[in-house]
Amino acid sequence: MRPTTLIVGAGLAGARCAETLRAEGYDGRVILVGEERCPPYERPALSKQLLNGTKSSEALGLRPDGFWQEQEIELLLGMRIARVDARSRNAITDDGRILPWDSLVLATGARARTLPDLPAGVHVLRTLDHALALRAELRPGRRLAVVGAGFIGGEVATSAASLGVDVTVVEAAPVPLERVLGCEAGLLIAERYREQGVGLRLNAGLAGFRRGPGGRVRGLLLTDGSEIGCDVAVLGIGAEPVTPVGAPAGAGGIPTDACGRTALPGVYACGDVASTFRPSLGRRIRVEHWTSAAAQGAAVAHAVLGREEPHDDPPFFWSDQLGLRLQYVGHGEGWTRVEIDGSGDSFSVRYLGEDGALVAALLANRPAEAATVRRELAA
Repeated sequence: MRPTTLIVGAGLAGARCAETLRAEGYDGRVILVGEERCPPYERPALSKQLLNGTKSSEALGLRPDGFWQEQEIELLLGMRIARVDARSRNAITDDGRILPWDSLVLATGARARTLPDLPAGVHVLRTLDHALALRAELRPGRRLAVVGAGFIGGEVATSAASLGVDVTVVEAAPVPLERVLGCEAGLLIAERYREQGVGLRLNAGLAGFRRGPGGRVRGLLLTDGSEIGCDVAVLGIGAEPVTPVGAPAGAGGIPTDACGRTALPGVYACGDVASTFRPSLGRRIRVEHWTSAAAQGAAVAHAVLGREEPHDDPPFFWSDQLGLRLQYVGHGEGWTRVEIDGSGDSFSVRYLGEDGALVAALLANRPAEAATVRRELAA
């Protein structure tokens, strides 16, 4: 009987695992299960090209129409795996359907953090449906309030402003992206908000909402006692891993070794849900980046095939916002000082450890330097 690899989660990590299995000669059944009803697509475009109207939802597919059928990868869409049973090697769906497996890959990703009892007009952005619902509300002259000046918040604000929407971003920290990029880089980003005409309220947390007729949002109530009027709002307050009942779990996602294997035989995890061991760091980390999801999916496929090909490259991600292409490489932890070159619409920030060695770097509109920095960090 042919073995079956069941991949739960049809995002980038799950899709890359499935196609790598086929590319490397796996001849068993490959079943790719996704909660959304559309085939695997490019999630980074949701807050950028899709939201600003430069790309249609039909153009977001990871692979052309017919690819999955040609590769004999079975897509089960609009289906949620509620529970996995590692002893019987079965996965159980919401409606009670049982899917047996020989190898199980958990690529269930993460969901946007939200708040209880949200008024109408308050959105989160994580899926295609989220993006389409938000895009329908962004019309010239409307007022958008974004909670959180992180990467998603900055991208949404930029896309909305390009559509003629009046945008204000609210951030509880003293500068945007302080936790990830530090204060010095955050000050440069804050200046870009002003230069791009996007409102920015710092040191201000969300205390609640003002509701209008029909319970629709009409304003944000802030912790400093002030209020921001709005017609639409977006919560950009992070994401949390999605773990089915019965799956191995830790405080920061599903723990795995460097190849994506969990503590349960035949069970693997990759992508945003996985807390993967990195030999270069000597510990596990969970990384929500496109490049990491793709590489982890491939590493798990090789592990299913019995090969050791761990992913341990320095994290790399990018963000387009405020007229900047931001590229970040490395592990931004443990740095003791920064070196900044440039300002405005072109700058770099080098994060250095106690010994003066580079641990991470941020490049703004300097794409030609990215490869050099990645090689330096890898070395």
